[in-house]
Amino acid sequence: MTIRLSQYKEVHLKTPAPKSIAVYGEPMAGKTTFAGKTDKPLFLSFDHNAKNAGYNAVIPETHQDVLDYIEQAPGTGYKTIIIDTAEDMANQFELEVLKNHNATSLKAAGDYGAGFGEFNKMFSNVIDALTQSPLTVYYLLRANNDDEEGLVIVLKPKLFNIIGGYSDALIEINNKHEAKWKKKRYDWDDSQLPEPLNDILDPEKEKQAKLKKLGLEK
Repeated sequence: MTIRLSQYKEVHLKTPAPKSIAVYGEPMAGKTTFAGKTDKPLFLSFDHNAKNAGYNAVIPETHQDVLDYIEQAPGTGYKTIIIDTAEDMANQFELEVLKNHNATSLKAAGDYGAGFGEFNKMFSNVIDALTQSPLTVYYLLRANNDDEEGLVIVLKPKLFNIIGGYSDALIEINNKHEAKWKKKRYDWDDSQLPEPLNDILDPEKEKQAKLKKLGLEK
């Protein structure tokens, strides 16, 4: 097959709306309530909290269930899909691998690291499916409060990095139920963003505003 390269065109950069958002906070900080304000959300409620609270939610029992719900959601009226929580999803996938191999650890599941490979494939397949979905995606993540480091995300760094690599923003929710931008792929005009992203504290902008007021802006 012949490959044809199109002619060079002038570049006009765009600022796309957030497609994938990671939200972290301690238990009961309000992550589920925050995500529940999104447009027509469907919760994949691995911890059952969203289901028990009365949101539109399903409780997947297998990796295939997760993929099926992601595939069906756009055609059933939903606009947002929420993983609640990412570490509970990871734990469920690990248990599924252990059950498939009648093993007590991923190391013992199959030969030559097969258990780890099967688990990683499950997790990555779900993130890929969510990335390709036309729906907005929220990943809810638990965090623990460390005296020195502050809020520390519970999910294993390797798995969080997979989510982070496909996310447009990282939001922290503290125990006062305040949502703060921690990282953003683009400098959006928050007032133009959909709820609940239009009402988030931005420490960096607040800092710059104070410096400007003092005549010290860079």
